[in-house]
Amino acid sequence: MSSKGSILCVSNGFIGIPKTTILQIIAHPDIKSWQTSQGAWSSIDNASIKRESVRILRPINSQPKLNIPPEDRKNIYEYRKYLINPVYLNEFTKCFDESIYPHLKSLDIPLVGIWTLSASTSPLEIIQMTGYDNIIHWDQTRIELSKLDDNQNELWNRGKALRDRFDKITIESSVILMESTYHYINNSFLKFRIHNTCILASKPKII
Repeated sequence: MSSKGSILCVSNGFIGIPKTTILQIIAHPDIKSWQTSQGAWSSIDNASIKRESVRILRPINSQPKLNIPPEDRKNIYEYRKYLINPVYLNEFTKCFDESIYPHLKSLDIPLVGIWTLSASTSPLEIIQMTGYDNIIHWDQTRIELSKLDDNQNELWNRGKALRDRFDKITIESSVILMESTYHYINNSFLKFRIHNTCILASKPKII
């Protein structure tokens, strides 16, 4: 990708979304880089693409990724969407950073990123993407995450309180699974719909 844009993930629908939908996530250091990159797409033959949509997002965590190391590139990706009241964004982020994210790390679940729309909306949409080796790995981690509250000590009790608050301020959540698309440039994939999402991987702004 030109103009300093870095592809974080290219995947197609697996469960909960048509296989003909391709999701491409690109990280840009700033808005100028994203604007400059748009010229690259004009050289691509769009004749076989049924529909394309682009959304600009911004990261909400303190250390957004501009690239994904090889060991974190997985076969299956979970695309999780949350809807929250915008007034709770900072609290939502705190709960995620201090409770949800540490448990993802403890289970070796790489976080591709967690973002919100660059434009203000109500309710506010939060998008979280995590990677898994395969569908069995994804299923096993669901079981492990469900056991988090079995431990009883001061640290775990604080984590449970944060997770409970996280759930309370979430209006709605949904999950779809995506399958890594290694050969997305193959001509056969040009027949499919492409959902091209661009990310501004700058430091999150507190609103």
